[in-house]
Amino acid sequence: MKKQDNYLCINGKKIELTEEQLKQIGIVKEPIATLSDDGKIAKIGEYKFIVLKNDGNEVHLLLKDTLEDRKFDSDCNNFAKSDIRKYLDDFADKLAELVGEENIVKHTVDLTADDGLKCYGSCECRVSLLTAQMYREHVYTIDEFKISKWWWLATAFSTPKHNDSEWVKGVSPVGDVNGDYYYGNYYGVRPFCILKSNIFVSK
Repeated sequence: MKKQDNYLCINGKKIELTEEQLKQIGIVKEPIATLSDDGKIAKIGEYKFIVLKNDGNEVHLLLKDTLEDRKFDSDCNNFAKSDIRKYLDDFADKLAELVGEENIVKHTVDLTADDGLKCYGSCECRVSLLTAQMYREHVYTIDEFKISKWWWLATAFSTPKHNDSEWVKGVSPVGDVNGDYYYGNYYGVRPFCILKSNIFVSK
């Protein structure tokens, strides 16, 4: 985890203390990353995530709510080139400030379109959207934490090979998958990320 300074300031001078010394004088620092007792929710700073998978080495997380509502892009339905990916890169920077860049596990996002075309290939991300396939794999877990708005997936309906560079998949408030034009509605953004499990403490 990112190193945090442990010190007291006395008469303008910094006196560094160990974690044990802090505990002895009654100062207990709030851990940055915690897991709920049932292991279903992770809290990192001010953000709450649904735990999709925890194998003891890595924890797969989906934001419990949304960061904000926004368009997918202004030009195409390819997640790798989209505005929403750039937006998630900025969120990844904020996450790195909390947990340390070394504790974020990069993952490959398969951009196979809904009709099976693989024109968009894949991309490597620190933080991404779920793909439609990932949503199907974790639908029962995600259904426990439905939100009352549409939210984007990374999967396109098709590609220019089938004369479609506009439609993108999304999840409705009831949990079914449909979609909209990349420039159409402002859907919610729910980041997905993978973190090393050793940064978490149970709470």
